[in-house]
Amino acid sequence: MYLKSTIALFAACATLGASEISAIWPDGKMPGKATDQKEWSKVGDTWIGKKDKVLMIGNVSKPTIELFKADTKTPAGFVVICPGGGYGIVAYEHEGTEIAQWLNKQGVSAMVLKYRVPNNPEGALMDAQRAVRLARANAEKWNINPNKIAIMGFSAGANLCARASTQFDTQTYAPVDAADSLSPRPDFTGLISPAYCDKPGNDKRWKNKDLPPADTDYNTLYALAENLNITKNTPPAIIIQTQDDYYANAAIAYYLALK
Repeated sequence: MYLKSTIALFAACATLGASEISAIWPDGKMPGKATDQKEWSKVGDTWIGKKDKVLMIGNVSKPTIELFKADTKTPAGFVVICPGGGYGIVAYEHEGTEIAQWLNKQGVSAMVLKYRVPNNPEGALMDAQRAVRLARANAEKWNINPNKIAIMGFSAGANLCARASTQFDTQTYAPVDAADSLSPRPDFTGLISPAYCDKPGNDKRWKNKDLPPADTDYNTLYALAENLNITKNTPPAIIIQTQDDYYANAAIAYYLALK
């Protein structure tokens, strides 16, 4: 319930929209690298032992967006959703399409980004920046407000959102068309149990059930990852985290840097 109530910052009631899937890069113009392995998808248990079966997609070399348009008379708010998966797979359903469908019911349009994996954070950032730009480029067509485009993700997907929200002034690829002349800066950021936002190694100092050692240097413990450059221009954010998450320090580090 807490997730639904906080995401409702974007909300107003509407009916469920239909989805459309499209490539985000023109043929032959995708920048960066991609795996040469065949893409796969399967329904199975997650890496955290979740009992429910979930859809996982791996070896993504052709990133796509799946668009879910809300049925609204006035331009809707918009959310780019980045599922998690440790940059190894994309947890497409329960951290992607299910969230988009719920947002549609609140009058919010959304897209689910299937970004490049595995082990391709650079390509994933290009994909995320491109997704934000495509939303702005298609604002009139999709009936969305180009000044209310949020990006929200889960775990590694949240880390991708944090990077997109702090590296928007970095040109990660050469423009491929007119859409790339638009800003990739999100207007709002949603980080749900984010990973990798603190300096590497800080999450392995002790087990989550234990208290930090008495001589802990908290300035070091909650130091922000070096690839996250938070400034006064960084979009506002909502961060949702539980204490027993292995990567809980990542959320604290990002929060403290914003503060």
